[in-house]
Amino acid sequence: MDAGAFRYIVFNHRALRAFWFSGYIAWEGYRLVAENPVVELDHLDQFQKMLASFDAVITSDNPDLEPLPFGVAEPGNYADRNSNPQSRAAGEIATISTAWALLHEVQHIKHQQSGTGANQSDPTQQRLEEFSCDKFATEFLLEGAETYAKSQKVDVALVNQKRRLGIYFALFALTVLAKHKWEESETHPAVQDRIDAVCSIMSSNKSEIADAMAHTSFAVLRTLWPNAPGVFL
Repeated sequence: MDAGAFRYIVFNHRALRAFWFSGYIAWEGYRLVAENPVVELDHLDQFQKMLASFDAVITSDNPDLEPLPFGVAEPGNYADRNSNPQSRAAGEIATISTAWALLHEVQHIKHQQSGTGANQSDPTQQRLEEFSCDKFATEFLLEGAETYAKSQKVDVALVNQKRRLGIYFALFALTVLAKHKWEESETHPAVQDRIDAVCSIMSSNKSEIADAMAHTSFAVLRTLWPNAPGVFL
């Protein structure tokens, strides 16, 4: 997606692939803890390999040609839920994560179309716009949960749980994309501040399971990158 006459908005194959792939990495972090009472260093091998592959994807001139690790489907492809439930779950959550990223960019365009976009020479305004776009993406996904649940005749609590986890995984993606550059910049708030702001938006409709899963994924990442942002319960 390119905003055309509206500047600074590009959502391309690299971004899509990054948010999709990072969803699988976040799921792997959760799986490690869920399946191992004590996580040893050698349990992190696959997690570390996935992070290395992620770096290759986001730095490649042709990200679509970079092979994804075993178990990580191509964007938009979903494993069979019976034969490979882990990959299927990760793919469905990754879809929501990628949607959050796209919705964030949509709000940038809405700001520009309405004349409320940040002055590009004002770092404070630019950082505030980032918060605004995070808020729009988060609320858009959560506010539609009940309508979707009714249309599909499913439990709204489960829909909310799944969407919250997708949002958390989008924040996980922001963290791995910003690797070791998590502090505030002239154009973006600190990643931890963005995580905290989104968590605050979601605080009125909690899902203990989604919150705990997200905390676990970030905690595993922090075993490798101790200074990384996180979701703290």
